[in-house]
Amino acid sequence: MQMPLLTYYYVVRAMRSLVIIGAGKVGTALAALLKRKGYRVQGIASRSLSSAQAATDYLGGGVPVSTSPWELTPEADLVFVTTPDGAIAQVAEEVASRGGFRPGQVVAHTSGALPSSILEPAKAQGAWIGSLHPLQSFADPRMAEEVLPRSTFCLEGDPEAVKALGKVVEAIGGEAFTIPTAKKPLYHAAAVLASNFFVTLLYASGGLYEAMGLDWSTAWRTLRPLVEGTFRNVDALGPVRALTGPVARGDVGVVRDHLEALRALPETYLDLYRGVCRMTVEVALKKGTLSPEAAREILRLLEG
Repeated sequence: MQMPLLTYYYVVRAMRSLVIIGAGKVGTALAALLKRKGYRVQGIASRSLSSAQAATDYLGGGVPVSTSPWELTPEADLVFVTTPDGAIAQVAEEVASRGGFRPGQVVAHTSGALPSSILEPAKAQGAWIGSLHPLQSFADPRMAEEVLPRSTFCLEGDPEAVKALGKVVEAIGGEAFTIPTAKKPLYHAAAVLASNFFVTLLYASGGLYEAMGLDWSTAWRTLRPLVEGTFRNVDALGPVRALTGPVARGDVGVVRDHLEALRALPETYLDLYRGVCRMTVEVALKKGTLSPEAAREILRLLEG
């Protein structure tokens, strides 16, 4: 049921109390940051009482803790489910089965991979559902508390939830952008490509150094200036204009030599090179430095 616009505005504006379900790094840091900004932390729930207690101790004490989140959630304006991804659906179902959600409440998770629709049991009880995911990684709550205010958050979900979550991000000093719920897997794949797979590419580069008899410290010492220069170029020019190298130049002979050299290594290296090279051909064609003829020849080599 839609809430009248004026009522909705004042309800969202007044959302100042919260409960955290899942006393991990992100949940603990989020609670600490919002408490500092005047939000009321009405409770922290976790599977183990000790982890919930550790989180409230981190906040300075005085926050109720429980292993039964439905005991804490009904009075909160905002409920953040910050458990591991695999537990979110179960938490939503369990809290809903105990009547722990209510109309006019915002229930959100912080998963990068899962859409807000996984919180459907909360929506069925009248809550607005959403997700907010910080494009960051953290080692511990203190680091998370330090980094979150400089982070960008991806928001999706019910319009009312997105509005309230935007206020949360604004309060802690972050930036936010919104995507359609159905596009959440694409968003997460983009983050994985930019972060996790970047690590994989460095690992593969280190493997090629190892094949030359050189260790990782040598590889990183020599590759790091190149990597940092590439980041600067992308930052200044965008990925298409920043592209350099043999594919961008249409140097078919160099690509052929690479493929021949990689055949002496485990097949995964050749597979990786072929896949990335195909996408690089697309980028180089967009840049306009690779001719259609050279592109066809490179793609033909990649099939061999």
